[in-house]
Amino acid sequence: MKRKPVRYSNCENCGGKVVEKRLTVDHRFHEGLFEFENVPVGVCRECSERVYKGPVLERLERLAQSKSKCKRTIQVRVIEFENRHRES
Repeated sequence: MKRKPVRYSNCENCGGKVVEKRLTVDHRFHEGLFEFENVPVGVCRECSERVYKGPVLERLERLAQSKSKCKRTIQVRVIEFENRHRES
């Protein structure tokens, strides 16, 4: 069955046209950082602002809670950005 196209309103940031794309999305939930593949996301053609529909975010949270759906685990390097102030 073919999926019905999702309609998005114009971008709230710049007023540009928002179109749906399938993207890899990093999202943090209570349990940690997750990477989701093939997520339907509205993307502004002008400024690249992303728009997530409520049901998509709810599904991502359910998937994050269901650890059995995890395809693989990756390691991520964590680096602290040092904020150095020069004293005058």
